[in-house]
Amino acid sequence: VQFRAVPLGEVPGNPRSKWETRGYQADVDNANANTGALIECCAGPRRGVPPRPDRAFRGQVVRTAIADGQKPSLLATFSDPDTLKTYWKVGEWNQLHLIARGRTMQNFINGRLMSVLIDDHPTMFVDHGVISIQLEGRGNNTASFRNIWLKNLQ
Repeated sequence: VQFRAVPLGEVPGNPRSKWETRGYQADVDNANANTGALIECCAGPRRGVPPRPDRAFRGQVVRTAIADGQKPSLLATFSDPDTLKTYWKVGEWNQLHLIARGRTMQNFINGRLMSVLIDDHPTMFVDHGVISIQLEGRGNNTASFRNIWLKNLQ
């Protein structure tokens, strides 16, 4: 689920490109490999500004790099990633709760805090945008969403 995302615009000859966005992303996946992470994604088919490599994995509080060429900072760990992984129920309904308040983003799954990303970059931080639901992969891959709620915290 992308949030505070920016639509990238349609590429001539590629009608699906009109749905491509770039923004913060709360990862969930059927393989449960990256579920719980907060990242910045994507640039469509290699266009626009590439996403930063800053990432908060399960159980981490991460501050993004604050200047080009710097690395993100791991500020804290608050839980075991393998334990947090068990809260995502593959193939069942799950609850995803995202809080984006100012520069701090929190990812909760089924009531458990998964990750925190603090974006202090002076020019790359984004404070508004669209919500974008993404399905990656090919073949028999399905995602279903229901009861989507948005609440303005201001």
